[in-house]
Amino acid sequence: PEWRTIEVSSTGPIAIWVDGRHSGTFTDVSYMEPVSHRIRVRLGSGETPLLIATWQVAFREVRHVARVAIHGLPVRVVIPSPGADERASAIAEAVLESVSVESWATPAGVVRLRGPRGAALRVSVPGRPDVAVNLGDGQAELSLASTPDAHGEEPDAHGEESASMLRTGETTLAVRVDDDRCPVVRSLPVALLPTSVRAHPVGSDPALWRREVLEHAAAMGPSVARALAALDTGGALRSDDLASALSMVNGRADCADFEAVGLLNLWHALPDEAAWPTGARDAVRSALLGFKYWIDQPGLDAMCYFTENHQLVFHTAELLAGEAFPEDRFSNTGWSGAQHLGHARPMVLDWIRAKLRGGFSEFDSNAYLAIDTLALTSLTELSSDVEIREAAEVLLDKMLFSLAANSWHGIHGAAHGRSYVTTLRSSRFEETGPIMWALWGAGTLNSATLPATALARSRRYQLPGLIRAVATDFESPWWGRQVYAGAYSFELDLLSRPYGSDVRVWKTTDAMLSSAQDYRSGLPGLQEHVWGATLGPEVQVFATYPPSMSSSPSARPNAWAGQRVLPRARQHRDTVLAIYPDRAPLATHVWFPTPFMDETVERGGWLAGRVGSGYVAVNAAGGFEAVHAGETAGQEWFPRGSGNAFVATVGSRAEDGSFEDFVRALAEPTFAAPEEGVGVTWIARDGRRLALVGNRSFTVDGVAVDLGPDGRPETDVHLDNPAVSMRFGDDVLEAEYRGHRLVLDIDGARRKVATAWAEGDGRHAG
Repeated sequence: PEWRTIEVSSTGPIAIWVDGRHSGTFTDVSYMEPVSHRIRVRLGSGETPLLIATWQVAFREVRHVARVAIHGLPVRVVIPSPGADERASAIAEAVLESVSVESWATPAGVVRLRGPRGAALRVSVPGRPDVAVNLGDGQAELSLASTPDAHGEEPDAHGEESASMLRTGETTLAVRVDDDRCPVVRSLPVALLPTSVRAHPVGSDPALWRREVLEHAAAMGPSVARALAALDTGGALRSDDLASALSMVNGRADCADFEAVGLLNLWHALPDEAAWPTGARDAVRSALLGFKYWIDQPGLDAMCYFTENHQLVFHTAELLAGEAFPEDRFSNTGWSGAQHLGHARPMVLDWIRAKLRGGFSEFDSNAYLAIDTLALTSLTELSSDVEIREAAEVLLDKMLFSLAANSWHGIHGAAHGRSYVTTLRSSRFEETGPIMWALWGAGTLNSATLPATALARSRRYQLPGLIRAVATDFESPWWGRQVYAGAYSFELDLLSRPYGSDVRVWKTTDAMLSSAQDYRSGLPGLQEHVWGATLGPEVQVFATYPPSMSSSPSARPNAWAGQRVLPRARQHRDTVLAIYPDRAPLATHVWFPTPFMDETVERGGWLAGRVGSGYVAVNAAGGFEAVHAGETAGQEWFPRGSGNAFVATVGSRAEDGSFEDFVRALAEPTFAAPEEGVGVTWIARDGRRLALVGNRSFTVDGVAVDLGPDGRPETDVHLDNPAVSMRFGDDVLEAEYRGHRLVLDIDGARRKVATAWAEGDGRHAG
């Protein structure tokens, strides 16, 4: 018997019993990190049962954490499991510690497991019987091609979703030793990659690309998107296409607002009731009349209103429903459709005008730019209000211009205000992929079909030729800057403070590098992707400071999306420096997916890789150590040193010669001494001296880059790239690129001049 201190930590209420005696109840609630409590107890000799009870507190998409630590002399911890053998389970644990997958993602539906030679494993795959796998020579292949969804998606209760926010892009392998005495298990998330991916357009006819998107959507699982696509591909509306949307709208589930807009698109597309299955049109009408369109309207729900994209989608749904049913009485509010229209219209216009002037808080989100596209396209196509249509069209132009400027070979590789783990690991899961395919023929066809389907079916909206020219110029070097600024309001965002981002994008034929400059550095980050280098769909290199090792989308921030504390990141053309000034112990890590690279090398502190003729290299003090087990083996790397500062740079054969020449030219950075604070200085391959130390100015050759030509802080830049130069407060956006011109009246929310690409022949017309 001996005294110990038991530390219990939780994000919600928790109680503990030691040896049958209640030892404490704690009612604290926290958000990102658990609250800890300590209890002094005397453990008797032998076995002492420890019982923990928690009460889930339902913050939206926040992981529930409960953990226990025993302080003092070590104790043996055993989790009871009926029928288990402790010695056999210990051996199984040691075996599973060495099991890995060759790569997290597979384009062929085959996963290669690796581990100790001769190990007999049992693998569970969702929707299939367990599979016996023997690692006779230390590896074995497992086919996932017959899983219920061959598009790289895990089956769920909603069926095929219209957008992937509710889906992870993964399926999870549960791996055990094939012995009933050993209940221990390792969960290995793996992704089946969508196979329809293009780095360059095929042909020059946008009508063909749109047709390909519609045929893809029509071939997917049941959804409103499939129903809409079927109208243009010779199909018909089926009842099962409505089931998920009606369930979500009637149940007021998270993301039901997306489905409500989808149903309104279908309502307009099929005005003839005879084209609907029996009772289906009445069911849609009833669902739309009973929906809750804003938080101040009656009824309970599980919907999120307090993010930028949801605001627009709710307002769009309410406006279009009000226009569709002006005389009807809406059962939830008792209002007429005309009253709902009057409620939504000013909110739609206020939202659009604010984003036209200052841009988005969810800057370049590869998830939510797609949802904004769905709403703006629906307003442009379906609203009878000319002012609404014109304003939506202009914002759609400006937003799609940012997508074109900040993407590369069909990859939306920019820094993102909000993103998810699977899209950071593989661009094939980006919701913007099908949109790019529909508009300029490069991207990916995946399960995020509803926004792209609405855009592919559009008749009023025509993409300006300048945007397509920017998106499809893969040869010209691009150094761009995009600054967004605005203010949150508590009533809409649950926040009262300014927001802002300063995104830099460097693109060449062979590589892309992007970052958000000093984005809220030193503060916690929810889902931000601050910096990253891109050489291919599965080769996105970046570092994070994770608050947890979960990669689940229900944990925000998690291992790869968001940060415990955001870094200072500063970029000059082909190089980014990032420092983490947090005083807490650091455990940063890097995503550097060597299985998808053609060549890799470690030299000094550098970890370098080649994909085709593109190069990337990243450095931290002491270099890096690879993870050798699990789903991130050979893809996740930990700094050997403090991990508080990074240098990342990209190059190419055309600029740097051979890959060997590129690596040889990489000078070792100088990392700041502890008494100097956190910082790094590096001399680039062309002789530029880049320095980022503590809170001092980022300098290039000793010159502070944040100062304008007059030596004063430069704060009024809005857009600055090879196509456009625009300042905050300018009433007009004027862009020119490769013979195209686009003029947008930002103040009046009207398109003034746009060169259009004539569909069907690839020619340009004014």
